[in-house]
Amino acid sequence: MPADLSEERTVHAWDLTKEPSQCQDEEWPDGWCARAGAVGLSAFTNLADQELGIHLVSFPDEQSAAQAFKTRDKSDDMGRYPGPAGEPVYTLDLVAPRDYLLWTGRGTTFRQGTVIGRIEYAWKPGTHVPADRLSAVTRMVIQRIDEKERGLNPTASAH
Repeated sequence: MPADLSEERTVHAWDLTKEPSQCQDEEWPDGWCARAGAVGLSAFTNLADQELGIHLVSFPDEQSAAQAFKTRDKSDDMGRYPGPAGEPVYTLDLVAPRDYLLWTGRGTTFRQGTVIGRIEYAWKPGTHVPADRLSAVTRMVIQRIDEKERGLNPTASAH
């Protein structure tokens, strides 16, 4: 993770055969949860003015993931740009949660292989946010998923 977001807030993964409700708790669509195998969450902060959340849901095969990605909620989509593997990555304007009304944010949603991911980045107004921060973290996550799916240790990073 970038140095100014190095404080780990939480990292969890859930096997949905043992904890099926966790998928809905992580706010993935019910139709996806019925087919998904696992969900994960990693969140990072600098404890002052920035937070980053990485939300992942995995499916048993690429076809299931591709079909789910096509049916995602597109109401917040702002546009798209190609991911590292040529997959489209959609940018989102985030709605600030009730306890962060003074914060703003952006996000992305993507599919890489059998995984759909959502990355949410929020910051307080006036915070210096590098222009490529969201795309750099998105590239790193997509590369890590690709490395893992090819049987490699995930080593991609965003600095």
